[in-house]
Amino acid sequence: MKKAKKINSQKKTNTIISTDNEMSKLLILVLVVALVFALFYVITLFVTKDKNTTNTSNEENTEATIQYEKILATNILSQKNNEYYVLVYFNSDKYVDVYKSYLSYYSSKVENSVPYYFVDMDDVFNNSFVSTESSLSVTKVNDLKFSQTALLRVRDNKIISTYEGNEQITGKLGRMTK
Repeated sequence: MKKAKKINSQKKTNTIISTDNEMSKLLILVLVVALVFALFYVITLFVTKDKNTTNTSNEENTEATIQYEKILATNILSQKNNEYYVLVYFNSDKYVDVYKSYLSYYSSKVENSVPYYFVDMDDVFNNSFVSTESSLSVTKVNDLKFSQTALLRVRDNKIISTYEGNEQITGKLGRMTK
């Protein structure tokens, strides 16, 4: 029996628990976590403050407008007006701004001007109307094909005249604004 007691007594180990050391480690850990949260909070405030001031200044300067002149190619022959012009353009055409300014001047200065619409052929919804050869004298809108910028005059859902290329379009727009 004496041997058994010796074995049991040898297995016991003395462990000293240092609460002061663990408390200081816990306190340091809590402080570091609090500092990280405070740093993220300050960064978030800084970033959102910049965005809020930017958004409010932009919102004050821009007014929401609905644009009625731009239509899809599928709607060329189906506008509510009895008679109108349609400028079908490609963004690569360097004269597009000239055409648009002619039309803007025409609508503001010419009395009883015919309304006009724009069709952007670079719009993905108009891709089926782009071709290497133009086909403008058609009865069905799905048969229309455009290879370059064109000005169409539509009356009673039918194309009554077409103008293609810079010379023809600027000539017609020049006559319209006189």
